[in-house]
Amino acid sequence: MTQAVEWAYPWNAPRPAIAGPERPLTRDEFHQGQAVLAKVKTLPYELAEKFLSRYKYLLKAKGNHAANKYLVFTLGRSILPRVESVNNAHVMNADASTLFLSEADQYNRLPGMKDKDLKNLCMRVAGQLMQIYEEKCEALIAANDGDNSVLFDNRTQSELYGHIAGMARAFNVQPMHWVRYRKGKMDARSAIASLSRLVNAEWWERKFKAQRMQWREALLIAIGSVSRDKAASAYASIQAIREVKARRLSNLEYLKSCELENTETGERFSLIEKVMASISNPEIRRMELMNTIAFTEQYAAENGDVGMFITITTPSKYHPTRTVGAEKRVQFNHNWDKEAYTPKDGQRYLCKVWAKIRTAFKDNGLKVYGMRVVEPHHDATPHWHMMLFAKRTQRQQIIEIMRKYAMKEDGDERGAAKNRFDCKHMNKGGAAGYIAKYIAKNIDGYALEGDRDFETGELLSDAAAAVTAWAATWRIPQFHSIGLPAMGTYRECRRGCLRSLNLTEIFDEEVEAVRAAADAGNFAAYIGAQGGANTPRDSQTVRVARRTAEELNAYDEEVKKVVGIFAPHLGESNVFETRTTQWRIVSSAVDVELLTLKSASGAPRSPVNNCGLVESAAATNNHVGEAESHAEPLFSEQHAVIDWTDTAAVRAIVARVKEDSPKVSRKQRSYNPFKYRETAPSARLTDAERARIPAIRQELAVKGISPQKWQLEALTRGALMMFGNETVRYEVIEDWSDFYQ
Repeated sequence: MTQAVEWAYPWNAPRPAIAGPERPLTRDEFHQGQAVLAKVKTLPYELAEKFLSRYKYLLKAKGNHAANKYLVFTLGRSILPRVESVNNAHVMNADASTLFLSEADQYNRLPGMKDKDLKNLCMRVAGQLMQIYEEKCEALIAANDGDNSVLFDNRTQSELYGHIAGMARAFNVQPMHWVRYRKGKMDARSAIASLSRLVNAEWWERKFKAQRMQWREALLIAIGSVSRDKAASAYASIQAIREVKARRLSNLEYLKSCELENTETGERFSLIEKVMASISNPEIRRMELMNTIAFTEQYAAENGDVGMFITITTPSKYHPTRTVGAEKRVQFNHNWDKEAYTPKDGQRYLCKVWAKIRTAFKDNGLKVYGMRVVEPHHDATPHWHMMLFAKRTQRQQIIEIMRKYAMKEDGDERGAAKNRFDCKHMNKGGAAGYIAKYIAKNIDGYALEGDRDFETGELLSDAAAAVTAWAATWRIPQFHSIGLPAMGTYRECRRGCLRSLNLTEIFDEEVEAVRAAADAGNFAAYIGAQGGANTPRDSQTVRVARRTAEELNAYDEEVKKVVGIFAPHLGESNVFETRTTQWRIVSSAVDVELLTLKSASGAPRSPVNNCGLVESAAATNNHVGEAESHAEPLFSEQHAVIDWTDTAAVRAIVARVKEDSPKVSRKQRSYNPFKYRETAPSARLTDAERARIPAIRQELAVKGISPQKWQLEALTRGALMMFGNETVRYEVIEDWSDFYQ
């Protein structure tokens, strides 16, 4: 038996052996890690920073081997292939056109692109398309001996549209009227309307911003940042939630700064108050939906119809993640890796399934009506909840048809029978209870305090912001009525000018029944007065009347605006106008009182009197020239004292200074912002060298070589470069002969 040895001094006691130095990485391990690290640094900032911070932590806390394993195995073999799949689905479509190959590198950095760079890209794209369009038009006029009437021919504009729109599709954008062009039904008016957008930089900016947001969100979904995992965010990424929230706050501030003005009387109302009193207010929108559902159920009960609550989901390959185990751990779904489907792709799949179901219903004489709600799974994949009503004798056949088409694609995969399609028979009077939670979850989380989400376990009241951000990012409509009369007519009949007004004398009793039901908010009576559920829109009793507005839109197109209601069975000429007043949005004016030493707000807080600035005024409105009357007292005094702590006064002064500063209109600019500007020759690249970059890129692509931008620039200047075993070199273009003379 060994006895414990006591040492006289602590420093004399034996200590554990010191571990030897960590084994250095082999050359192959090092190069593998560095190759992955180089790929990480090419990703957008949000993704690269996430991966690099984790790598640096492991390098500092656990050493080279742990950090290198994270690079090679976690990133290189698991995450980065998913990222590459997403990028491959979004990169420039070179098959559509080779004109913009010089912009490929710039466009492929769209997810992390700043606003300034995005605007510059839009200017270049719109400018080049405008230049090509003008050149082709001039060539056509010259070929017809100066006769420009050829440009108004349908065939000519269709050919021009096909050429320009075909090139624009390289940026994964489907131009307006593209389907009509493919069917051979394009006319000159439609072609010009679409071309006006394709040569407009602002139109491209809106398109590219939407692409940037969706591309970036798709990348975050691919790396697992959108899921029920504790380290992630369910339904939408944190970045998407913040961006949507910031955009809505910005819109709210704009609405607060504007007013509605009557063009005839000059009467003004607060714009934000009018917006909050409409269905743009989430609370009012939710109440209208709940009212619609409750009265739709009442209409079904009166007609003896039965209800079904149906859920349809997508196949597993549309889901980027899956949950395993009793604790529902989140793992990557490798069935998703091949195609890298986005939530938009999942929505398209569900729409195609529903289109086949509707066709089958029509062929078999089946009719359903109700409401559809689209919401995301925790990993942002959409699924549908439908509250449908039908005749009792048709219910079983309806369910069988819906199940058949919902399970048609990959219906034999594991878990499909349990998760892909579900139908519950609704109890009488319980339809609103079935779908109320889904409506509140998708709008504002009303009355869901304390309730937990089945998917994520989080509070449903907190999930509303993420769900609305998901719908805004992917531009997916959340609610849609099925087989019900038009909601636009319902809202038009509830306008103030129709309240308590009998339309029997103007139209007939049928129209009055529609108006009275809408006025009372009785949607069940409204359905019956409109002809019942599943009545075609052309056969409904009352419809919305539209007329062509006097003003053209930004693309010189005629715009039809709602003016009132009409009854198709009485003729389209008999219209009751509900919108007779013309309104316009104007900026709010600020009234500024006289600021002097005697006024409490005008007394300076320092011994120095700020008497130098006398040219200031109230915030003016460019449409209404009444600012001078508001600001006249302030500027009549030559020695008025300004209190710089008075916010209203400071704003008025700034507005007056901006008003007096010279403004340059678009016509006065020294350049055309919508026309592509030629790049001036420089010591870096000449015009000739820059022009042959696309040809070099295409020639190398045939050989299977994908050079970077700096490599292309070096090759076009005559550099010798090695790509694997391939040696590439191009002759130098002598474009500086005058320089040497």
